[in-house]
Amino acid sequence: MAVFRRRPRYVPLIVPAFDGSTWPDRATAGPSFDTLTIYQLGYREAFEPEAHELADLLVEAVLARVPTEVSAEDEPYLNRVFTSAARIGAGIGVVERNVEGPADGLMDRRTWGALWQARRELPGMNGDWARLAAYLILAGHYVARGGPEAVPQLLEKLP
Repeated sequence: MAVFRRRPRYVPLIVPAFDGSTWPDRATAGPSFDTLTIYQLGYREAFEPEAHELADLLVEAVLARVPTEVSAEDEPYLNRVFTSAARIGAGIGVVERNVEGPADGLMDRRTWGALWQARRELPGMNGDWARLAAYLILAGHYVARGGPEAVPQLLEKLP
């Protein structure tokens, strides 16, 4: 009989949903030394060319399908927030892929905490924009893990 149950380290990697239903439960993704380290490494990786390329591809495709209803003056700034969210998600995905090395179709449970940390770092925005930025974090991670060919899977699930 096991007194202490350990949760499996790896969990299924699922296609992010725009409605936020695929975000892991906060209780299972709390900050720890491991998760904050993955977040910091991912944040650094977000400035590398791979994260830029993946995020630019992703944001262009998503914003073509999801209207943001923003003034012309604010649009460039909001787009920068969205692109940064996607880059950080992609950076976390690159770190997970290269450092943690989970098998295809799996993700490290500690990555959840890193993704939540990225979400906590988003600036305050109205509900629709906040939902889109949070989605782009998860989508950036997913594209970094699956490559540019994962973008069509994401677009299929958009409203």
